Amino acid sequence: MFSIIIVANGSSNRFGKNNKLLSRIDGEYLINITIDRFLENKLIEEIILVSNNQVFDKVKNKNVVKTFGGETRASSVYNGLKLVTKKYVLVHDGARPFVNKSFIKMLLEEIKNYDVVVPYLKVTSCLKQVFEDNTIKTVNRNEFIQTQTPQVFLSSVIKKAYEKFDANWMDDLQAVENNKSLKIKLIEGDSKNIKITYASDLNL
Repeated sequence: MFSIIIVANGSSNRFGKNNKLLSRIDGEYLINITIDRFLENKLIEEIILVSNNQVFDKVKNKNVVKTFGGETRASSVYNGLKLVTKKYVLVHDGARPFVNKSFIKMLLEEIKNYDVVVPYLKVTSCLKQVFEDNTIKTVNRNEFIQTQTPQVFLSSVIKKAYEKFDANWMDDLQAVENNKSLKIKLIEGDSKNIKITYASDLNL
């Protein structure tokens, strides 16, 4: 019933010299920890990894479907969507290895009543907007959220949106967020579901 696209083709520029997906946590490659989070859910019948040969060579599960990424995150997701065969699809960042298994289960239940389900976090710090002339404006943080992955979609909905994808899309919700005909559910996410960005993040 469910496919998942794991996007793992980033440049890791902010992480340092090494590919963060091939960092080890308790002796295991980060990318395998991320994959394992979804392998344990029997409703997820298809795992599609979008990456490169360097990462593919370290993947231990032989049932993972592999396809190469594009120049941007959006183009990588598009490559993965071409292989999706199930009714629903999750899209997840390969660099988020700490997603909670019970949270995944909850997302799979929620999507049955919606077209799109996306987890988010509230903004808790003071939020300011900086303009090109270096002027600063404090904005109402209650009007903003931070989205997380996995984001879950009816496959037909996200595939249709990606027929004319924009390479600059920052996440997959952006592909459908202006479609007023869709039932979109925002659900509070998990603060522990961080995206590994810097080498220091591994200390968590």
